[in-house]
Amino acid sequence: MQAQTSSRSLHTAAKSRGLLRHRRICSHALSGVRSPQTARNNYCDEPLSAHHVNPASDQLKRLLAAANALVLSVAMLGGTWLSPPAAFGNNVRLADVESPELRAGLQAATSGEFAKAEVIFSRILAEDPSLASVWSNLGNVHMSQGRAKQALDDYTRAVQLAPEAPVPYLNRAIALEELGLQLEREGRPAEAGDRWQEALADCDSAIARDAKEFAAWFNKGNVELRLRDYDAALRCFSTAADLAPGIAGYRLRAAQLAYQVGDVEGAVRTVKGVLRKNPRYAEAHTTLAAMLWGQGQLAAAEGQLEAAMDLGGRWRDAGWVAANTRWPPELSRALQRLLDIDRGQQQQPSA
Repeated sequence: MQAQTSSRSLHTAAKSRGLLRHRRICSHALSGVRSPQTARNNYCDEPLSAHHVNPASDQLKRLLAAANALVLSVAMLGGTWLSPPAAFGNNVRLADVESPELRAGLQAATSGEFAKAEVIFSRILAEDPSLASVWSNLGNVHMSQGRAKQALDDYTRAVQLAPEAPVPYLNRAIALEELGLQLEREGRPAEAGDRWQEALADCDSAIARDAKEFAAWFNKGNVELRLRDYDAALRCFSTAADLAPGIAGYRLRAAQLAYQVGDVEGAVRTVKGVLRKNPRYAEAHTTLAAMLWGQGQLAAAEGQLEAAMDLGGRWRDAGWVAANTRWPPELSRALQRLLDIDRGQQQQPSA
């Protein structure tokens, strides 16, 4: 038996979390044992002790094996997907979950019934508060409800109960990143930076426990981007892309950072490679448009921008792009200049 949600609900869930995070949710109730995405958020039926293999997806979804269970990667990059989405409703082997109550909680969560999932997970924890995986699941539900502080507390409990498991650290880093964003919006940049430094430490803890945890490398890159350490972000995204070559968005993110640090030709080559395999990847077309404009290829840039528009999205609206992607500043400026030229041409009176 598999639980699925529609592409529309996946897209909505992804957009609601900024398409930026990978959270892992596990269905096995473990605590204090050695031990995948969200924000960052795939429900999986692997134990916290599981080590998973690299995905090899070339289309929308791909299951990867992990400790006799299945985990869905976030390579949902066809059509109008922007960045690697942190979508909820993916394929989950709920039949492999032994506890009917836990299965019901996961089913509710994958269906977007977060209030119901919260009740179920809370009831389980009331009976046995030592279940690290359930605390991590509850934290992901709270993140999906916009309750990052409560999620942080949940993940911390999971870390305390399973300190050798990478997943709770990975998830807690996402909560810390979100709390940093809230502080930044409140005009408290120093405190935001402190939260992001904590998030980096948690990403490093996850990586130390599983160096092949590609989602931790990707999330670390996102935090480095918040901290404007673009060289570090490039290294993280490149590592994530190498570990998970089937997730085109990882390679695209690495190319965007390569452009930021001055490797324009390498960035262009990489994005063209992404598009050869994923021709309906709208953000990649827009990225290439901005990069080509920077090389003085205005006509080619316009063609790429038109291709992105044909796939859906408001790619000629720099504000919309900023709100729905996470581009480094040089790439954002290149796109803005391209759009300014485009608007100027449209406003010129015809002869």
